[in-house]
Amino acid sequence: MKLKVFHIRLTKENLYPDQEKINNFLENVSVKKTSATLIQGNPNFWSVLVFYDDKKAEIQNKKTEKISIPDESCLSDEEMKIYCTLKEWRNDMAKTLNIPHFMICHNAELITIAKVKPQTLEELRTIKGFGESKIAKFGEDILALLNSI
Repeated sequence: MKLKVFHIRLTKENLYPDQEKINNFLENVSVKKTSATLIQGNPNFWSVLVFYDDKKAEIQNKKTEKISIPDESCLSDEEMKIYCTLKEWRNDMAKTLNIPHFMICHNAELITIAKVKPQTLEELRTIKGFGESKIAKFGEDILALLNSI
């Protein structure tokens, strides 16, 4: 968490530019906590403390929350069977849709599904590569396949 201090001077010529400065800053950060104190001086001003995190760091952290297991060497025998079944499903789906199989799911995604064994669409969303579009197209099929194995 980072800290920034602002002074909002209470004079006609400074009030709006100081407010604009803090407003522009607040648009680009994720505010965690604030504190303000009126300082009596010449001129009077508000001293504002802003505790914040960068929005870029917050977005990056959300992206890294996704699960990815790129290598099949960590799969158990049971998970390897699931992985092979998922690959067969992917190949059949690719033929049906007349598209390359990697456009359905990459191997790393199938390996991760085999390892994690998601039971809901929400759990499937935690796997890297599964956004709204892929879940809408293939999510129900994948969950049904996992439940049938």
